[in-house]
Amino acid sequence: MTEATAPGKLVLCGEYAVLDGGPGIAVAVDARARARVEAAATGRLTVAGGGAWDFDAGPDGMPRFARPPPLGQGRVLEVVWATLRAADLAPARPLSVDLDTGAFRWRSPRGDEVKLGLGSSAAIVTTLTAALLAHAGHAAGTARVLELAMAAHRRLQAGEGSGIDVAAAVHGGVIALVPGSGGAIVHRLAWPAGLHALAAWSGETASTPALLARVAAFRRRDPVACRSALAEAAAAACEVLARWEAGDTAAVLAGLDHFGRRLQAFDAAGAIGIDTPAHARLAALAQAAGALYRTSGAGGGDFGLALADAPAPIARFAASCAVHGILTLPVGPAVPGLTPPPPRSSTP
Repeated sequence: MTEATAPGKLVLCGEYAVLDGGPGIAVAVDARARARVEAAATGRLTVAGGGAWDFDAGPDGMPRFARPPPLGQGRVLEVVWATLRAADLAPARPLSVDLDTGAFRWRSPRGDEVKLGLGSSAAIVTTLTAALLAHAGHAAGTARVLELAMAAHRRLQAGEGSGIDVAAAVHGGVIALVPGSGGAIVHRLAWPAGLHALAAWSGETASTPALLARVAAFRRRDPVACRSALAEAAAAACEVLARWEAGDTAAVLAGLDHFGRRLQAFDAAGAIGIDTPAHARLAALAQAAGALYRTSGAGGGDFGLALADAPAPIARFAASCAVHGILTLPVGPAVPGLTPPPPRSSTP
């Protein structure tokens, strides 16, 4: 049996701007997706908390389910298989495949099960890509796993997405995704000394495709205004990255505040729905605690981040969240990426 795990992520800076040529910064979080692969007499996909479905190889070499999984639960296997097949790396024998993203779900005090917006699809695509490669004996290093997992995740998202969540799943810790002439480049970053952060769930799920559809509508409706707003956000994200690399915590916080304001301007101009009343409530709690607050990722719900240059404001924010029954997650650089990691010899 071959097993791999990979973490989810939170975006610290650069959301939306990263889709338009700006840099993005993300940090891995301690919620891990798991994939197990082993040889079997017949193909079988098991999704934890979902069900199990038999499959064989169709005429095109792709998995063919005897009984199609509901709710797209077989889609991850299909996109990863198709990506490996295009690279002549697809499995050549029946396999039992087990996928588990249970760590990305939370049961509220009312008993409702909620899927947390922490990049579970990127994490499970990354783990399955790595597990299938390792099980077949392919010595693909970090760069190759990243390339294949990004390609598979783009298939899953119909070509959308920057790949920052896949990069965080592969590398762990803190990463920056920086545009380059040959495609995006991933840089690993240190955590600025004295920077403290805590993530808080807004209490609302969000649909990233719906938010991206509003961005696309904004582009069609007023391309000049959309391009201008995104360019300002991208410039602010570049400044945050430069300050982060310099390790100047106070400057990083000021830069994040500026980027947040640019993102709010983009949100208002395009009626995207990034900021919500739930985020406004979290922002008020953070401000009262003496911390900076900003939405993380696509917004519209899911998580926000409280940040400060001392532990006390974050402790006060955590206490306020506890009083209001708000789920919080620690944020820091210690979460490992893909495990077991690909061979170091081919790591760029």
